[in-house]
Amino acid sequence: MRKMTCLLALFISISLFANERVNIWPKDKMPHRQDHQIAAMTDEAGQKDFKADKNRVAYLEWYDAPAKEVRNGGCMILISGGGYESCCDVELIKLWNKTFTQLGFQCVNFVYRTPRPVGLPVYQTAWEDGQRAVRKVRSEAKKRGFDPERIGAISMSAGSHLALLLATSSQTSAYDKIDPIDELPCHINWAIVNAPAYGTTDAETGIAASRQGYGTDVKLSSVFKFDERTCPMSLHHGGTDIYAPQTSTLVYRQLRRMNIPAELHLYADKGHGAFGLERGIEFMRQMGYMGKLEEEVDLMERYADDNDRIDYSKMDIWPEGKTPDIQPNQCTPYLEWHAPKNLKTKAIQIIYSGGSYEGNDPDGFEVAPARRFLNEKGMTVVTLKYRTPRPITGLAKHTTAWQDLQRTIKIVRSEAAKRGLDPERIGIMGSSAGGHLTLMG
Repeated sequence: MRKMTCLLALFISISLFANERVNIWPKDKMPHRQDHQIAAMTDEAGQKDFKADKNRVAYLEWYDAPAKEVRNGGCMILISGGGYESCCDVELIKLWNKTFTQLGFQCVNFVYRTPRPVGLPVYQTAWEDGQRAVRKVRSEAKKRGFDPERIGAISMSAGSHLALLLATSSQTSAYDKIDPIDELPCHINWAIVNAPAYGTTDAETGIAASRQGYGTDVKLSSVFKFDERTCPMSLHHGGTDIYAPQTSTLVYRQLRRMNIPAELHLYADKGHGAFGLERGIEFMRQMGYMGKLEEEVDLMERYADDNDRIDYSKMDIWPEGKTPDIQPNQCTPYLEWHAPKNLKTKAIQIIYSGGSYEGNDPDGFEVAPARRFLNEKGMTVVTLKYRTPRPITGLAKHTTAWQDLQRTIKIVRSEAAKRGLDPERIGIMGSSAGGHLTLMG
């Protein structure tokens, strides 16, 4: 009997906070209550026995705490999208919960009221729920073992519009105070924002961006205040999304103006979706939200050898006596082929370094690690040594380097087929002045 009692106590202690639902509003205190709204994920709302009247109040669903050995003192609020018509990202919530719990975060799913309210902005009741939810999460910090100033959010679509409101506008009250919980601050400390919808003035009424966020009269929506508690963000957006990626671009630009740390990841051929979770996690790691950073390993040490290269060859860029605008002070340009042991793609990457157009080094830290990494991944790499230092006969600083790059691209294209590669899949990549050269190319 005593053994059974101990086991029962252990089970209770383990499961005390497992998938615990907590309404965020006291009874009869929820602002702007509307009879058509519910708070439920679509998998639950779609059940035959779903009772809407029992699911009117926005809630937090607390998941299992992370294992003690990985706990990092942080909490992640998970926010589904659904056009403010539903909370539909059931599978994303599962993925985020699994991922961030394994990384040591306490996770909580925030389920806000949908569909859209009548007679109010499409986001209004969700924003009220959001500010209250952050306060409730903060109030639980001590009990659940996380730091009240280490609360992040990850979101999708309309949920990302809501996350942007929480991230940029916590000093603007969405509702009037109702109890002591509302004395707590409602800012979040960081956000991973996926495909935010309705963020530009051509979409802020809750539609797809009619002009893709472009035009001299199209701006970032003024609902985002960018106040003094605006937090660092990692923004992720598909380049072909009808919910304009320009939103993420404009948010990033404003964060940079405010000197707030931010990353922007645009996925050129992707539509509406959540992409690059690993990049968001790396952002959090680099910002210190996952604990102390490990000591950085020098890039040249991480990629110290050419074990994944099977063949090397070097070529002149210009025929003898045919180099244009030859300068007496400049080095002789050349290119190098680096073929991988295990070819996995017919694409070719051309890489070169920076150096202020005063020098460049195809064997330095800006080039060698990248080419070795790409060889490891099965890609053919061409490295370029372009002419430096800057020309001295009245030419622009980049002119001769640009000539060398254009010539290199033509050579690579001419060589591609005989090497079993695709002449229409050639990329260029450079750092610093090499980045300037890339834009020229």
